[in-house]
Amino acid sequence: MPTIKYHYNPKTFRYERARLSVADVFWYVSGLAITSVLLCGAMIVVYDSFVESETKKALLHENRILEKHKPILQNQLASIKLTLSKLQEEDKLLHARLFDSNQPESFSVPASVSKEQAIFADPSDFRSLLSVIKAKSEMLTEKSAKSNASFGNQIRITKDRLNLIGSIPSIQPVANAQLDLLVSGFGERINPFHKGKYHHPGVDFAAPRGSPVFVTAPGRVVALNRTSLEAGYGNYIDVNHGNGFVTRYAHLDEIKVSKGEKVEKGKIIGTVGSSGGSIAPHLHYEVIRDREQVDPVAYLMEGLTSEQHHNLLNLSSKINQSLD
Repeated sequence: MPTIKYHYNPKTFRYERARLSVADVFWYVSGLAITSVLLCGAMIVVYDSFVESETKKALLHENRILEKHKPILQNQLASIKLTLSKLQEEDKLLHARLFDSNQPESFSVPASVSKEQAIFADPSDFRSLLSVIKAKSEMLTEKSAKSNASFGNQIRITKDRLNLIGSIPSIQPVANAQLDLLVSGFGERINPFHKGKYHHPGVDFAAPRGSPVFVTAPGRVVALNRTSLEAGYGNYIDVNHGNGFVTRYAHLDEIKVSKGEKVEKGKIIGTVGSSGGSIAPHLHYEVIRDREQVDPVAYLMEGLTSEQHHNLLNLSSKINQSLD
């Protein structure tokens, strides 16, 4: 029961019931308002700290998923970048070999995403990163489709062209899966006898005596020589493949074909030796195109990946001493 207050009135000489003033009402209402605000604030803090809404739960779950997929996103970006780079290099190579022209620059590469951006991105930034991945993927798909269409529309293999392709000496003349048998390349090399520089007209494959020698394209044997003279090519075979291509296999031990014989690609035509002017058992191999000796390694592509062929080119480019 509320306490009723009285005060003494000297004018009436009586105790009268106390009346509330405007100030008392103001402070009373203010106190109630402040207490209510503090109480509501405390309740909100407690609710926010200990009670999770459905929206908050969904956002927290999404954040955990995004954090978990950061490495996956990073790998996807790296993979797409590598694929685009390889595709661009292969397109350039194909255009140079098939069309004798440079690749047209018709694609603009979307802005890339660095490794640091992928690792330290906030969950809110992942949408932009995913947009970059999507743009790169779409560009890769479009580029592949247009490249396929371009090659499909521009390459017309006529009968003459097919015959030309079949006459290219494209396989290695010895079993050289590890690529390490090629010891001396085409061009300026050191002569093993007088140690001076000279033009080496072919490539040398070092292999054990008696190793099989394969013809590198179908053709017909147009020349062969057997000699005991320790100079020149020694025992050698020339095979005409047509379309201006002739291959020569020199310093042989055995010759297993006869002049005029028709041979298929990959047939064993002789064995590795050291006849003629040679300092060690090896095969000296030449490619003659339109009566001019050219670098054989440029044609040795069949059965090799682009990386393996690149390694073979690197081996042949070393300036060293030949074996003949």
